Amino acid sequence: MSQNLRSAAALLVIAGAAGAQNAAEIVEIHHHNTSWLPRGKEADGIIGDFVMRNRHIEATVAGNQPDRKANMMTHWDVATPGCLYDLCVRGSGNDQLTWLGPGNLAGPLSSVRIIGATDNPLGVPGVRAERTVATGNGKGQRHDYLLGDHWHFLAVLSTFENGTTKDWRLDPAFHWKEFHGRATIRGIWTGDATNPSDRQGYAATFGEWLGGLQMTGPCAVVLRPGQKKTFLTVVAPGPSPAHAFSTIATLVAPLGRLTAHARSGGAPVTTATLELHGIDKDPLIAYADASGLFDLSLPPGSYRLVFKELGRPDIERRIEIEAGGQKTLEVALDPAASVTVETRDAGGRLIPSKVQFIGVDGTENPWFGVDIQAHGVRNLYMTESGRFTQKIGPGTYRVVVTRGIEFDHFERTIIVAPGRNTKVAAKLRRVVDTKGWISTDFHNHSTPSGDNYCGTDDRIINLAVEHIEFAPTTEHNRIYDWTPHIERLGLAEQLRTVVGLELTGPNAHLNAFPVRVLPFAQGGGAPHWHMDPRINAIVLRDFQAGEPYRWVHLNHPRVGKLFRDRNADGIPDGGYPGLELLIDAAEVWSEHVLGKTPYFPRGGKKHHNRTFAWLQLLNQGIRMNCIAVADAHAVFNNAVGGWRTYVRSSIDEPKDLSPEEIIRDSKAGRMFVTTGPFLSVELDDGTGIGDSTVLKGPFKANVRVQCTDWMDIHRVQVLVNSRQPEALNFTRESHPHLFKDGVVRFEHAIEINLTEDAHLIFVATGKKLGLATLWGEAQQSKWAPLAFTNPIWVDRDGHGFKPNRDTLGYRLPMAK
Repeated sequence: MSQNLRSAAALLVIAGAAGAQNAAEIVEIHHHNTSWLPRGKEADGIIGDFVMRNRHIEATVAGNQPDRKANMMTHWDVATPGCLYDLCVRGSGNDQLTWLGPGNLAGPLSSVRIIGATDNPLGVPGVRAERTVATGNGKGQRHDYLLGDHWHFLAVLSTFENGTTKDWRLDPAFHWKEFHGRATIRGIWTGDATNPSDRQGYAATFGEWLGGLQMTGPCAVVLRPGQKKTFLTVVAPGPSPAHAFSTIATLVAPLGRLTAHARSGGAPVTTATLELHGIDKDPLIAYADASGLFDLSLPPGSYRLVFKELGRPDIERRIEIEAGGQKTLEVALDPAASVTVETRDAGGRLIPSKVQFIGVDGTENPWFGVDIQAHGVRNLYMTESGRFTQKIGPGTYRVVVTRGIEFDHFERTIIVAPGRNTKVAAKLRRVVDTKGWISTDFHNHSTPSGDNYCGTDDRIINLAVEHIEFAPTTEHNRIYDWTPHIERLGLAEQLRTVVGLELTGPNAHLNAFPVRVLPFAQGGGAPHWHMDPRINAIVLRDFQAGEPYRWVHLNHPRVGKLFRDRNADGIPDGGYPGLELLIDAAEVWSEHVLGKTPYFPRGGKKHHNRTFAWLQLLNQGIRMNCIAVADAHAVFNNAVGGWRTYVRSSIDEPKDLSPEEIIRDSKAGRMFVTTGPFLSVELDDGTGIGDSTVLKGPFKANVRVQCTDWMDIHRVQVLVNSRQPEALNFTRESHPHLFKDGVVRFEHAIEINLTEDAHLIFVATGKKLGLATLWGEAQQSKWAPLAFTNPIWVDRDGHGFKPNRDTLGYRLPMAK
């Protein structure tokens, strides 16, 4: 392939003559034209941005608003106005581009504005992002985003000017993100959507502008004082990387055309994938359209084509492509093997569920998709409706169907024959009685957070199949609302949310809810983060005129740093005094609640036991509620449901839940955290988890532990002022008569006789690998069943609770 893009005139010839109805359009977004903004998983347009579109593509260029970012991670520490935030096929609603910065553009600009066709050498209108020499301290740059009437691509003409007295070394090439698969095909960069099932690809090329394009690729350029240089980036979207590549390659050299129809039994195979081998060291990937057609422009050469789809044998073809020629193929694929699963509850209603397909008798586990996709992730399928059909390779599979930790499970071995559909009807019973409690998770993420690419629908489905009933929306530095997603998925009866956010920066992170979304504003109107977590907590409390029941909690805290050793020098300085008074809880749960030291080993290193630190602080009189969350960024491994928090609630149906009541009871500490066991505790005077009481003599704690059919416990321990009295340690070995084999695994009135004021924490645990049925190949399968409560506070003499100041044999937590 020639390494020179044809001249500016060639670009205009490709654009063709414009009819009025097909002319390129450019507008600045305001309150009354937000419908112009491109849509899609990664769409990030707001008021003040610029939309460029013609009949083929649409794009968003960020305006010059303060602190403008596509998301938190576009550039961690600096705003990125004037960059390309969205690009997709017109009307597809399928933007998958997070950010493209010509010359890695970031930082303050002088202006972003619309320019006319006479303002640039390509002779088409556009949007100019400019940092003048004055604004740039002698280093100026101008980026013109240009769109012709019939272009299938966007051109970015970038000029850099050195107004200093020293050489300026820079990399003028574009930077972009994020993609599942990146490849360089004959000098053209390609990328697939982070979830290839979203079927949107990109391609781009870059080089110095010399009236044409010298394709240089990434390069370091030195500008002498007073020198200017101009570079051109050309970027195209398409329904696959191969389609986008075709658009860019057409500008570089003469091509040939390939059209291939994928059919099975005369019907189009719309989900087929085509791998084109021989074009470069990496194959080029194409996806069939709604008619099963692949229509591509390709450089001349020999190709090996592999047509693929789950559940069918691959088909290979070899072809020759000639410049100006056309190759047409009809590809007949065998019928697909598939499985149809229905999951119903005891009443016969379809319910959300998670289905594992485990290869047995020599059959390998299937691979359905990437870790951010609910509808087919590795060897799992998560269904929000309770019914689905999944294509799968022929073989023998053990099918395991679950729905979180309150339901039993279904298991069956099936044989999938080539070209045939196998049906599975599963029934799940809700065997654990959780009346009066709601399963919650106060901290999770999807792609609006910016540090992950899990689709929001995928996150919602993940929550539903693991039977989380209340989950506030907590995206990083963005106020967002999951409610429309929940309603569109038909899950309003299964899952409730409220609008919230995670306020994030290089020190402590905090979650808060409820708040209100400011539509089409940066971060949905989120406040700014501060280094001092107390300021953040106060800001969140008072934000939007405050809410009488607003929740604020501390995320994955470094307990020693925040409460004892702010500057991390190993010398106690008080941390951030009063922080505990400004928050409602902290994520101080862990599997090490029964660990008796401040550290635990992992990977040959010592790690802080934050739960031990919490237990120490409780003894110092710092009352801080514990919550457990998933903080999920995917739907496999880093997924929902491994840990959760149960909160007291007078309402059991998610659709009728009162967020005010949940927050009120959470603030009161009426919560326990768990990986599976359901732990009920009530003192004989009626005092429950999180509450306080005065009891001057011996008393009993009524403890009941329930487990579903695939889980067990072997120990119940009562912590008294964070210590583990042997008299309050019950195991299957020492007290076999107290443990059972049904749903109720332990039930006993434990007698307790205190000698001082005490907080009581109740723990139930099982053995490692006790969660494998639910989690299969995921990392959570290696965990133990474990639940523990927030403290019950017992004042023994009625003169007010007095902490005993016990440090549990170690110095109080420090940052190091």
